[in-house]
Amino acid sequence: MASDEKERAELLEEVRALRRELAGTHSTEPSDGKVRYQSVVDNVIDGIITIDERGHIESFNPAAAKMFGYDSSEAIGKPVHILMPEPYASQHNDYLERYLETGQRHVIGIGREVRGRRKDGHEFPMELSVGEFVEAGHRKFTGVVRDITDRKQLELQLLQAQKMESVGQLAGGVAHDFNNQLGILLFDVDMLLARVDETSLRDDLKKIRKTVLRAADLTRQLLVFSRRQRMEPQPVDLNHHVGELRKMMGRLLGANIDVVLQLADQMCIVDADPGNLDQVLINLCVNARDAMPEGGVLTIETRTILITDQDTDRRGKPGPYCLLAVHDSGVGMDVEIQDRVFEPFFTTKESGKGTGLGLSVVYGIVEAHGGWLKVHSTPGKGSCFEIYLPSGEGTQVSSTAKVEEEEETTGQGELVLLVEDDAELRDRMEQVLSGSGYRVTSCGDLTSARRAHASARFDLLVSDLLLPDGRGTDLAYELQDLSPGLRSIIVTGHTDGGIDWDEARRRSCPVLHKPLGMSELLEQVRLQLDD
Repeated sequence: MASDEKERAELLEEVRALRRELAGTHSTEPSDGKVRYQSVVDNVIDGIITIDERGHIESFNPAAAKMFGYDSSEAIGKPVHILMPEPYASQHNDYLERYLETGQRHVIGIGREVRGRRKDGHEFPMELSVGEFVEAGHRKFTGVVRDITDRKQLELQLLQAQKMESVGQLAGGVAHDFNNQLGILLFDVDMLLARVDETSLRDDLKKIRKTVLRAADLTRQLLVFSRRQRMEPQPVDLNHHVGELRKMMGRLLGANIDVVLQLADQMCIVDADPGNLDQVLINLCVNARDAMPEGGVLTIETRTILITDQDTDRRGKPGPYCLLAVHDSGVGMDVEIQDRVFEPFFTTKESGKGTGLGLSVVYGIVEAHGGWLKVHSTPGKGSCFEIYLPSGEGTQVSSTAKVEEEEETTGQGELVLLVEDDAELRDRMEQVLSGSGYRVTSCGDLTSARRAHASARFDLLVSDLLLPDGRGTDLAYELQDLSPGLRSIIVTGHTDGGIDWDEARRRSCPVLHKPLGMSELLEQVRLQLDD
């Protein structure tokens, strides 16, 4: 910003010097000074406007014409306050008279940020520097103006990014503690399922388990939104995913919106992060809801399509794709809004009713999955957002929900070192491991874990990532170096926590995300010990 002010001051001084030079020239022929002056004024990117002591415009360069939307012939002779919004326009004449009488100034010779008004009435932020000179005995003023709309938008984006980073840090801390509590519930439910035979009780426990997993998904979506969660693609059937999400749409959309599903006859399989996919659908459906304040119809469609070299509007490689489309019967958008709809922080909603982030996040997620978006809309006739994702056909769709009745993988007395700082969760994990045939030594921090390791030969380390006195990964690598046969598992309810994933893979150290169920923990323990 300081360099901008210096540039404007230097330009203003150059214009004033040229005006002084021209003031001493009386020939009617164009002098070198006149040519140089006109060249400077006509070719600079800043607007240069000269007014007389009555406040009327005498010159208006091409940059000013482009900035304010007036031709120079329209502007010259008009009062300069046509370029100002209220209340400055009505105050300008009084301000100019007061300056001429008393020398009291607010802008002249100082420079400041002000607001301009274009011919179409649109207001915009600008920087203004004003210099004074005398020509033929009359006091005149030259203003150099620069449109700083783009810079202000960047400043706003930076501010919003800083806010989002703060939200992300808060979300990460909350998610760690929240996922610990969900993990306790999940272990309790799984241990009860392992003991209960009565069908009605098992059904109730399964409902509780499903609710816990949905709460875990909500935490995960928060982390995805704040960009603090690793993307974990897996084969997903869009038809099934949309159908599952439809069950929770009623509360989200309201009673005055009818939801219609038009799903493909065959499976629409894509390689996608399920949490990210949830966020895409939720954001698009919320956007559609807001476009139908009086109610309407929301249609979600899936199709399999083949993109070829002849498809001129494709933005990816030719091949099989899955189309996910969200239609609404709302107010629609004109072309100008469609051109900006994916810009971060762009919103047509009232102040305080939208961040302008929803669709830009959708755009980022879709691109990260190798896809692209199209938008079709007509004012008064609704909108349609189309998402094209590379097909994952031929891949096996993995089940996102473990079957609780699967036979548990039991231990043969192997010695496990368990490190978890949450005492209640540590107790549940110890119960699960001990009840499955493992001998467990549990600790709450690195120091006690090191002491335990020094007095016994462990087969496996299961450690939380973030502990009061250090990191679980550091402990795992340290103990592996001391005991080359030791296998390790890291468990985290936080974000990726700055994990060096290449090192974790090299060390054959899997990272599990909380909350995890009993079967998942036992399967991973057995995999590590049998590897």
